[in-house]
Amino acid sequence: MESLSFYENQFIKADSLISEGNIADGKEMLEEILSQYPDFGKAHNHLGWIYYNKLSNYDKGIYHYKLAMKFEPKYPAPYLNYTYLLIDIGRYAEAKEHIDFTFNNLENVDYSSFNSELGRMAEYESDYIAAYNFYKLAKKNALNPNFIDNMNANMKRVKDKMSIFEKLKLKLN
Repeated sequence: MESLSFYENQFIKADSLISEGNIADGKEMLEEILSQYPDFGKAHNHLGWIYYNKLSNYDKGIYHYKLAMKFEPKYPAPYLNYTYLLIDIGRYAEAKEHIDFTFNNLENVDYSSFNSELGRMAEYESDYIAAYNFYKLAKKNALNPNFIDNMNANMKRVKDKMSIFEKLKLKLN
């Protein structure tokens, strides 16, 4: 068995392949890493991303994200990626529980992104006041100008969806 350092370097190469759009070779390299180090959390995260985003295999995506969080509990990427997946497949209650767990257990949480996802769920559920407030909170914690512009657009969109009474309630708060 080769050293972990070799597989860390292989992981960096796999990450580069994926970034360059060479998903198949990146996936193959990640699978090779996990055949030798099945508890390599970052490789599980990347495989979860491939299964979810490129292959639409949500069950395998969930499986790998859960292993990533188990084996690499301080690595933030799988927490957010798992949230995206749960919301995209309509499992809002699980997503909300997961976000709550993340807020309470993970250091260095990207509150902006998670609040944006809470806003997205509230919007899907037609709770426009909550959606507006989550997007506003996401914007407040953000540093990226493009993200801030996106939150402004989200806030405008949900405001346009609100009834006159919801808009009045929003102004009163």
